[in-house]
Amino acid sequence: MVQGNDGFKALPILENSSQGNNQRFLRFPLNGKVNGLLPLADLRGVIQVALTEILPVPQVAEFLLGIMNWRGEAIWILDLAGLLGATHWCRRENVRNSGMAMLVQIQNQTVGLLVEQVNTIEVYDSQERLAISASMLPARLKSFLQGYFMDAQGSPLMLVDTHTVIQTLQSF
Repeated sequence: MVQGNDGFKALPILENSSQGNNQRFLRFPLNGKVNGLLPLADLRGVIQVALTEILPVPQVAEFLLGIMNWRGEAIWILDLAGLLGATHWCRRENVRNSGMAMLVQIQNQTVGLLVEQVNTIEVYDSQERLAISASMLPARLKSFLQGYFMDAQGSPLMLVDTHTVIQTLQSF
């Protein structure tokens, strides 16, 4: 990865489809077994966040780690894997003191989706997106996903629905 003057990291772009309705996605691990994709169209930036930069807020949902100052703006930092049903960030076996926040903006609200790391920018044909069957995942988890793609190794890449994530945040 190459870090630019603006503090953002340049990621390699992997082309996975040569024609059709190509879309670009940021790939990241959701947990040890599953990787996620976030549409680049929804992404405002990616920043490294130390947990000490996050101000905890009492009496909110557990997946809301708190708020932090980003360029003079107070933004919520959300434990994305925790929201999707994985072990909460602070309860994991090897707790990390920092992570990468994928900044998304929906309706003038910026939210940081905290993950352990980000990997690559990948391109997929939106027509190759697969639907999640009823038996594949719990209903709560399915509601935060738009479907999935299969990578070159045959592993599913879950497509996060940023609009639903933001709506969940707004309901608290």
